[in-house]
Amino acid sequence: MHRFLPLLLAAAAGTAQAQTAPAGPPPPAPTAEPVASAVTVDIPGPQAPLPDLPGGEAVAWPDVESTSSGDADAPDAAVRYSVEVSGLAEQGLDDEFRGLSTLWLHRGEETNLAQLGRRIAEDRDLVDLLLRSIGHYGGQARISIAPGTAAAPASIVRVVAQPGPVYNFREITITASPGAVNSSDPARIVGPLLPIRVGDAVEAARVQSAQDGLPIRLADAGYPFARITLPDITIDHASRDATLVQSVDLGRRGVFGAIRIDNGVKGMDEKHVALLARFKPGDRYSNAGREDLRRALVQTGLFGAVAIKPGEGAVREDGTQTVNLDINSEAAPMRTIALSGGFSTGQGVRAEGSWTHRNLFPPEGAFTARAVAAQREQVAQVELRKRNFGQRDRQLLVAGGFTASQQFAFAAETLGISAALARESNILWQKDWTWSIGAQALITSQRDRSVPGDPRRTFTVLALPASVTWDRSDDLLNPSRGFRLTTRLSPEFTLRNQSNFNYLKAQFEATAYKPIGDSLVLAGRFHIGSIVGANRGVIAPDRRFYAGGGGSVRGYVFQGVGPRSEDNVPTGGNSLTELAVEARYRFQALGQDLGIVAFVDAGEVSTGTTPAFDRLSLGAGIGARFYTGFGPVRVDIATPVNPQKGDPRLVFYVSIGQAF
Repeated sequence: MHRFLPLLLAAAAGTAQAQTAPAGPPPPAPTAEPVASAVTVDIPGPQAPLPDLPGGEAVAWPDVESTSSGDADAPDAAVRYSVEVSGLAEQGLDDEFRGLSTLWLHRGEETNLAQLGRRIAEDRDLVDLLLRSIGHYGGQARISIAPGTAAAPASIVRVVAQPGPVYNFREITITASPGAVNSSDPARIVGPLLPIRVGDAVEAARVQSAQDGLPIRLADAGYPFARITLPDITIDHASRDATLVQSVDLGRRGVFGAIRIDNGVKGMDEKHVALLARFKPGDRYSNAGREDLRRALVQTGLFGAVAIKPGEGAVREDGTQTVNLDINSEAAPMRTIALSGGFSTGQGVRAEGSWTHRNLFPPEGAFTARAVAAQREQVAQVELRKRNFGQRDRQLLVAGGFTASQQFAFAAETLGISAALARESNILWQKDWTWSIGAQALITSQRDRSVPGDPRRTFTVLALPASVTWDRSDDLLNPSRGFRLTTRLSPEFTLRNQSNFNYLKAQFEATAYKPIGDSLVLAGRFHIGSIVGANRGVIAPDRRFYAGGGGSVRGYVFQGVGPRSEDNVPTGGNSLTELAVEARYRFQALGQDLGIVAFVDAGEVSTGTTPAFDRLSLGAGIGARFYTGFGPVRVDIATPVNPQKGDPRLVFYVSIGQAF
């Protein structure tokens, strides 16, 4: 509220030559409410008698015989008081008054009558200012004092606000400033951008907000160097309305010019920064385009702070002016060490660590060394990720390394390399369409535990995975409305024992989110997959379909859903079906942002190539969510509804992010 008071004072005063009535409270019209304040308190001098209320009402000053001064009429006699406020809460001004009031600030403290008189006078004016800030003029502010009693010796200062009528704008005029560079009539440009209309209440807060936002709106409209003077507001108490005159020099229309950057980040020169901009030199200037570029630089992770200042450039032949962008930035630390962990029934404890240099291969060439140590998985991998590779939001990822996995269905040791080119989504810019296309080359030695004797076989696999996603959800990590559709295709060529075979692995996944009220979200997931061209028995065990686990069918361990061998070992299959429905309720408790979830999952793996729905395994459970700045922490506990032999009664999962 503080920032509105200077403008409010100017609005109340208006301009002397244009004022149709005095800026202060006017003499009441025959039908108007009285506008004089209910209390005027003169600060008493050492010998002055206590002041009276206007109208002859005596101020009931507190009894101060018990004070140490020995003189109840002395202005320095010590008193204590409390404050009661009425009439402001209904206008939404109670908190503002208590935050600015000197009476409220010093309540309960020992004070003298002279200080109390000054505070009453200040707060009387404060009430008037606050009421004017929401368009009420000519109201009353009555402040009275009730003396204390023997049981409650503190005096009571009562502040009673009686708002006057609401004043409205009768006329709004927009003119060109004297000597303006752009002498054209600015009303056509400024009028639609000024969020104040004839008939609106004369609210100081709204007028101030309109003034603060007008330079940004004009910059978005292509006028980055507009000069805006303070509005000339005239209050007419006789007609209870106001006029506003706004003078503006639009300046020349701007177009984007050169980009200059001063930073210590290797490779982030003007050429690469221009790649991040969604505009080209000569395009119409907009503040939104400048801000988008600033956010893109922040998103690279290479900068700790970024500021972009527009500068006036040359005037072109068509009368437009180039706007050069000067970028001042601070480099962020380039190296990061990350550690994470998790736990789930069946997979046990998982720990992961990584070291990243975000600009080892400039510009934006991040190198990461990653290791995973888990009960059923071990990984040693390196990757190179080039963001904004030749085009904004496109990335190149090259990775290679060794993995070892000891699952219920198989044991595998794999050495591989992969590369992918993708259009990515991120927290700042969640895109409707994303895609990825890549290649994998793997040499893997695997034991198929579903086959008697656990025979070990070696496979050489070349895969060409591709995917496309249509995302109309409202959040990457915690969606509450909308949907996502994803299609994945991977032609795969396999060499085994001097023979080769080919197949196509295809998947489709759909998720949807529907809010119910403010706190409840219903979410659903549907996922099917099929492998066509080779039967299950010849495909490498880790390339088959499996179901079960925290990201699949909860209530079952990883690979716990689907056909099993005579030894109760999952065999995997050529087709996959998964369905899930959950209700997410979010609430505040103990100062924390929390949530609870109830869910039902279903899934089936089949040896045929067509997804089936006749032998669905069902799981149900509940979960807790702990919402953080980087996404929800998920804790789920589930049980199988129709378990197979050996399935646990309860399965527990901990991870980051929603299940889907």
